[in-house]
Amino acid sequence: MVEVAHPGWLRHEARAESQPVTVLAAIGWPGDEATGPVQSLLGLAGALAGEFRFKVLARERSFGQQGDSVKPESWVRHGPLDILWCRMTTFGPSGFSSIMRSNPHDILMLNGFFDPEFTIPALILRRLGLVPRRPTILAPRGEFSAGALDLKRARKQAYLLAARGLGLVDDVWLHATSEQEADEIRSGCAWARNIVVAPNIRTLGPLPQAAPRTEDSRLRIVFLSRIDRKKNLDYAIRVLSKIRTPVTFDIFGPVNDTAYWTECEELMRRLPAHVEARHRGSIRNANVPSTLAGYDLFLLPTRGENFGHAIFDALEVGLPVLISDQTPWRDLERIGAGWSLPLADPDRFASTIDRLGALEPSERDALRRAARSLAEVSLQESDAVARTRAMLIAALSHTNDIGEG
Repeated sequence: MVEVAHPGWLRHEARAESQPVTVLAAIGWPGDEATGPVQSLLGLAGALAGEFRFKVLARERSFGQQGDSVKPESWVRHGPLDILWCRMTTFGPSGFSSIMRSNPHDILMLNGFFDPEFTIPALILRRLGLVPRRPTILAPRGEFSAGALDLKRARKQAYLLAARGLGLVDDVWLHATSEQEADEIRSGCAWARNIVVAPNIRTLGPLPQAAPRTEDSRLRIVFLSRIDRKKNLDYAIRVLSKIRTPVTFDIFGPVNDTAYWTECEELMRRLPAHVEARHRGSIRNANVPSTLAGYDLFLLPTRGENFGHAIFDALEVGLPVLISDQTPWRDLERIGAGWSLPLADPDRFASTIDRLGALEPSERDALRRAARSLAEVSLQESDAVARTRAMLIAALSHTNDIGEG
């Protein structure tokens, strides 16, 4: 694993006096959806504004979006980011190599090790010398967890062999957000040379007021994530088919995999009468806190997360969580902020929901206080800004080693 304390500090500080370092990030869609990579980049750009300028290459439309796309003719400002929406083709953004060559940058950031839209085309272009070979940081975003690797395993193993043979990531920094994820990367990509740990940057918002309850209210459960197999919505629905407690289950998030969503819809139609499930569509980032505050439980039996921004979103508003043990958020039951359970035991998920439904109001309030407290403590103990800055600076200092391409 790479140590990020590096003499490149001196070189960067001299340059920073004249102009910020430009980071070109290809992350997919950085709009108003509540996705983890969006939250990560917004937090990063906001915290390091002035030192680093973040320019983003994005898909022209969101997952599942229909109708007219965003016009990708010029750069636009979105908070701390400059964004260029790209028209997508089968082999990545249209004119990708020209875009990368015509937009000078000091560091390239990629999102998703197996991403076929931006990461794989960028690495191939870089390897072929068709784009500037700038220092590159690639965030796998939990893709090397055991549960995530099990999805389309044969295809992923084939790509790993090809990437190794072609040397696609020989001089690329793999960005883990926890020691746990770093271990997963080492296990799944043993030949990776550069692994650096820098936590995700988040800020804590105000605590919204929880929605009032009535005596006859159903237990209110929410799922917030993109809809694909990694997030395991079908598992959540199967769990709800086992419970005795009357519940309302609201699903928020874009449909990333339409075939998978069709399977989930069929499972929803088979739910018992006391379980009401509905898809509420995508949700703007700004509306996430007030929306989540209206529920009693956040349910996300994910196959793997390197951080879990939606989990933090729930804890931030004092919403207890019921999640898998495939995230960094562990030991939740001891803390009193929720439950992190093994996916091999769906009956335990179901019995936990039934127990929650039977709790007294004072006991539920205690869960909410513990959830908010966990979010506060996690940020107080985080050195995310310092470690991320050090990661970028150390990557920048390798410019002479990598070459200009």
